[in-house]
Amino acid sequence: MTTLSDPTLASVVELIYGDQSRFHSLEALLLGVDLKRPEYRGELWVNADSYWGRLVTPVFGARQAALGGNAEADRALLDLVEVTVARFLQGESLARKHLPGWMPGLRKALLVDGYQMKIDRAGVIGQDGGVRCRLKPTAYLPIRLEEQLNLLATELEVRGQQAALADLRQALKHHERERFQPCEKRLRSALQHITAYAAGTGDLDATGNVRHLVDTGRLTVAEGTRLLHDLRTMVVSDPHPHRTRPDATRFRIQLTLVRATALLARVDL
Repeated sequence: MTTLSDPTLASVVELIYGDQSRFHSLEALLLGVDLKRPEYRGELWVNADSYWGRLVTPVFGARQAALGGNAEADRALLDLVEVTVARFLQGESLARKHLPGWMPGLRKALLVDGYQMKIDRAGVIGQDGGVRCRLKPTAYLPIRLEEQLNLLATELEVRGQQAALADLRQALKHHERERFQPCEKRLRSALQHITAYAAGTGDLDATGNVRHLVDTGRLTVAEGTRLLHDLRTMVVSDPHPHRTRPDATRFRIQLTLVRATALLARVDL
């Protein structure tokens, strides 16, 4: 999955670290955006008890989880950016020429990641309300993700997986036309074909194929459970925990990419 990139997250955590007075409690910030989870704790070459360590460790852990297909981790990172930007713009003029110097670089990094930053005043019109920051997916998939999808398509072609390749290409065409439900059905079909190829069973029984991959040691129980869950929920209409329907489909494209890439890596050419 493509989540917020290292440059984007580095800009945000350095912003927080550079002016720690903006947040009276780092723990309150992390709790507020749901980054204080045990699964986001890891060992980095930093002092875990320092302010920097307490900040960067859960952010890095959440990014790793998001890259592994964890939608809640992806949402938490987006929330971190929104909350941080809103807090740092509190009391500032929102006129473009008066925005702080860190804004252009962060905007550019977010655009590369596929998000446009929207800033406006919250509260009652005519009164001095707070600042609201919202990240909206851009109209097109990030260039980096498109390149990865092209690589996946090439690998499927080299491996002779024409059914999965046709499903993937059709899914992307549906996405371009904002046909979200047909897109997700094609994504699931592509992932079912790739799972069958990785299992070597020749059928599309998702449960049986995942069980075979676990039994033969090519997937751990946790990996198999997550893959089966993703296959079953790929076409669920409710975009939660995503903000919008387009955002949900975009995430499922990313999810298909990471799952397919991981499965193909387990099959020798």
